[in-house]
Amino acid sequence: MNMKLHLALMGALLLTGCQALQTDSDKNNLGSTVNVMSNYRSHATSALDRSESSHPYMWDRIADEMQLPMPNDPDVIAYRDWYIKHPKYLRTVTERAAPFLHLITEEIDKRQMPMELVLLPIVESAYNPNARSHGNAVGLWQFLSASGRRYGLKQDYWYDGRRDVVASTQAALDYLAQLNAYFEGDWLNAVAAYNAGEGRIQNAITANRAKGKATDFFSLNLPRQTMEYVPRLMALADVIKNAKKYGIDLPKVPNRPSVRLIDTKGQIDLRTAAEQANMSLPALKKLNPGFSRNITSPQGPNHLLVPISIADELELALADMAPQKRVRSDSERVAVASNDAESATKVVSGSSLTIHHKVKRGDTLKNIANVYGVSEKNLMKWNRLTKKKLKLGQVLLVNAPVKNTVGKTAKVSVAKAAVKSKRYEVRRGDSLSSIAEKFQIKVNDLVRWNGLGHNRLKPGQTLTVRLDDSGA
Repeated sequence: MNMKLHLALMGALLLTGCQALQTDSDKNNLGSTVNVMSNYRSHATSALDRSESSHPYMWDRIADEMQLPMPNDPDVIAYRDWYIKHPKYLRTVTERAAPFLHLITEEIDKRQMPMELVLLPIVESAYNPNARSHGNAVGLWQFLSASGRRYGLKQDYWYDGRRDVVASTQAALDYLAQLNAYFEGDWLNAVAAYNAGEGRIQNAITANRAKGKATDFFSLNLPRQTMEYVPRLMALADVIKNAKKYGIDLPKVPNRPSVRLIDTKGQIDLRTAAEQANMSLPALKKLNPGFSRNITSPQGPNHLLVPISIADELELALADMAPQKRVRSDSERVAVASNDAESATKVVSGSSLTIHHKVKRGDTLKNIANVYGVSEKNLMKWNRLTKKKLKLGQVLLVNAPVKNTVGKTAKVSVAKAAVKSKRYEVRRGDSLSSIAEKFQIKVNDLVRWNGLGHNRLKPGQTLTVRLDDSGA
């Protein structure tokens, strides 16, 4: 392999978020879909379970059920050789897939879709549910914000369905099934469209037909990233299917359910759920990356993915739990304007909640306004903004309306647990380090909260100082 191709392969393998190339207009061509938030359950009569005795391990079964013909293409061969020469990478991504492998395989099996699709999250995100691309595509299946909502993936202050493994898998397979129908059963063109959008693939097919050329994927003139995308998937399929031949040692993941989705019967503190499940909080959050806070939303979804060994017991325990024990007094650390708990309670129990929103990569005034149900005009007024451009790490004040569906207990809990946040006026002689030392905080945090970048401090300047930066 020449150096140029080698570098291209390395770059492609390290990048995630291939779906960021999809455009909203492309996806609109398929129309809207039904809500995809259905509970994952084991299916005792499925082909997957029937095959457990003959396929005790997941990767063996996946290899045996692959059905797409392997193309004899130079790019596929080049990627195959790269994977074979990098067994550590394969080991990492296949081990990362282990907790979710059975449920994704089961869903593909139910839909009678090609088993090669279970490998698509390796190409998209290296099986990392928290992956975020440069184009702000998120999750295992790398959904953009707009396309995620189009396929039923809720996104708000509390929860991002694009990171929810069960919900995003349902949505991705819905989309892939529609793409397959759109391209009349051609799975490689459907997979290419998942990366680039069906409009771009259809235009390439139309151009080839006009010239009397073939319309299979490898005959199309497509962007480089898409031309690498499908070969990467097929190369992975070849390696997994012929792991013994290529000397690849895959993890021995048992061919049986390891996790199950349970109903939490309402809002629940994740730490409380973890204690009831005899799990650590990080272990529970690893299975449930869709929840952005340490507590689920008052408006739902009301589900948790948990180890199947404790699923029934935990579901019963949560159903019987008294409301005051479900949400701790220090659960949701929403930054409020007042440091006084009594004043904060008044704010929360009224019609609005004052929140400090830290600007993240990809945030715009419009999407922040949508998340909190406020107008862009008010956002600009509250923060004395003259331009809509935001800075990474900038902190915005948001007077978010409290929904009628938020229970009284949740409101009070939020108020009592308010992050202590105050305004500090810069004095002559102050520096970032002296202010940080004064409040026993980190300089980097002070810079991040105020979007300072390389700007110097000026006397009279007002800074936000948060005394408990616990992820609000």
